[in-house]
Amino acid sequence: MAPITHHLLPLLFTLFTLLPPATPWGSLGHRTTVALSLLHIPPTHPAHALLTTLLHAQDPTTAALFPDRIRYIPSFAYTAPWHYIDALDNPPHQCGISMSRDCLPADGCVVTAIANHTARVADVDLPLWQRGQSMRFMLHFFGDVHQPLHTENLSRGGNDIDVVFDRQKHNLHSVWDTLIPKKVVEIAGEMGVFGSKGRWDLKNETEAAYAWAEFLYASYVMEGGLEELGSKDLGEAYFEGAVPIVEEMIVKGGRRLARWLMMIAQDLAHNAAIDSSEEHMSMQEL
Repeated sequence: MAPITHHLLPLLFTLFTLLPPATPWGSLGHRTTVALSLLHIPPTHPAHALLTTLLHAQDPTTAALFPDRIRYIPSFAYTAPWHYIDALDNPPHQCGISMSRDCLPADGCVVTAIANHTARVADVDLPLWQRGQSMRFMLHFFGDVHQPLHTENLSRGGNDIDVVFDRQKHNLHSVWDTLIPKKVVEIAGEMGVFGSKGRWDLKNETEAAYAWAEFLYASYVMEGGLEELGSKDLGEAYFEGAVPIVEEMIVKGGRRLARWLMMIAQDLAHNAAIDSSEEHMSMQEL
């Protein structure tokens, strides 16, 4: 059994206890990514004020769930392709993303969605409600781009790959989206490891998001190929290899999101200072 010693566990457990019963387990990864990012932002940094203003004081970890809650509403169906990028590769033998091949301009993908919504968050000419909506999308997509099966086309990102995990039938996507994080929390709870408090120690948005999406673990997720995945229970051995991958992706997502938010806030503050200085000089000239 995989040793449960990861720094994420106290935070995962706290978020798990706060989730309402009807909340899908996929929300845990999104909320943890955002919660981690907030820990990396200094308390006095303007990024906190930016989040408060654009989200109308809503908890950012809850705001990050908005895109999943609306994607199946017909009027928001156009947002569905933003949650992933369909890498047309051949895991586990060959893994990689090509923007020209895998991200259709008409639909967009998670890489371009991060870039576009970043630009909207930073656009002071847009209404606050539009910038707030884009902030919710941006927070969510930082979680999606760090989930290995949101960057893979094969069998609809694993949704059509039937597997057995802990003696129950599931699809491979749900195993990574919900069941592995859930099992981490359950095992850790059984071992009583939640007594301590866990602490964690761009300019080209499209290139940055592309780099994150490209460096994932489809080779491990699809290890052995489709035939082997469907012929065995993925429980113990597979889970042991998956735990550090899930932790690494969530930690990286949180740190990157923190830097992203701080960069946006700093740029906005810098531009506001320049505008104020120019206005002051103009008044003096009058």
